[in-house]
Amino acid sequence: MPRPALAAKYPLRGLAEAQSDVVTREQLRELGFGRDAVRAQVVARRWQVVGPRVVVLHNGPLTIIQRQWAAVLSQPRAALAGPTAASAHGLRGFEDDDIHLLVPYDSRPRQPPGTRLHISRRFSLDDVHPGRSIPTVRVERALVDAASWCQQPRKAAAFLAAGVQQRLTTAQRLRPEMVAASRAPRRRFLLNVLGDIEGGAESFAEIDFGRLARLARVAPPKRQAFRLDHAGRRRFLDVEMDGYDVEIDGAVHLRPLRYWDDMERQNDLIIVTGRPILRFSTVGIRLMPERVIEQLAAADRRFGKG
Repeated sequence: MPRPALAAKYPLRGLAEAQSDVVTREQLRELGFGRDAVRAQVVARRWQVVGPRVVVLHNGPLTIIQRQWAAVLSQPRAALAGPTAASAHGLRGFEDDDIHLLVPYDSRPRQPPGTRLHISRRFSLDDVHPGRSIPTVRVERALVDAASWCQQPRKAAAFLAAGVQQRLTTAQRLRPEMVAASRAPRRRFLLNVLGDIEGGAESFAEIDFGRLARLARVAPPKRQAFRLDHAGRRRFLDVEMDGYDVEIDGAVHLRPLRYWDDMERQNDLIIVTGRPILRFSTVGIRLMPERVIEQLAAADRRFGKG
């Protein structure tokens, strides 16, 4: 039987509701449920055990929320992190079947099935969002970690861009977190991606594009050229080349309404001027410069006037 004082302070029903029917053995002991009492409930098929620390107060399949609670409670001082935490904060399009957990460097982690543990020297309680029931890192830490842990550079950049595009945070708030992640793989690349998100393509690609044009042995580009559309309005282009034009898309172009406006503008200019327009992304320029050089050289052979 539960001890009366503790049962009044921590009623099992209230704890179960707060943690989606997932509790630890330690919490049950505080409520007066010792090892034998827990075993009796499990043998009676009313409860089930998940690893050495966690008990689920039913015997059916676990929901995603219950799986997350079980994962967090299986580790001392753990929190949902990376893609899992980002999804919990509302990020869409990057769902991951594995549950990602952040644990302190001095812990002795256990890795239950379906979880991925990430040990961090700089993980502290300040990283945990105070308003979420399941311990979850703040959205900035979640996005930066998700990008840092990602094996694909394009997807890493997309995590940061999507977090801003979906209005979960801002590039300005992400930057201090990215700076603090001094051991993150591709940290310089991701900081440059944040620069693109903050300032658009002109923050990097229009400057570096000239270097790629020289390597492609084409005529020097002219930046911020303009054309007149069918209504006589000035339409600015990122780069004017010899016989064709180039648009450089930063992360901001990925927003649907902005992207649709750009496509409409591009179509209008091609119809009026007859000049081809190539498009490159800032991420593509950074990750595949040799491909950009190859396409510039081919475009110069096809459209160049020299």
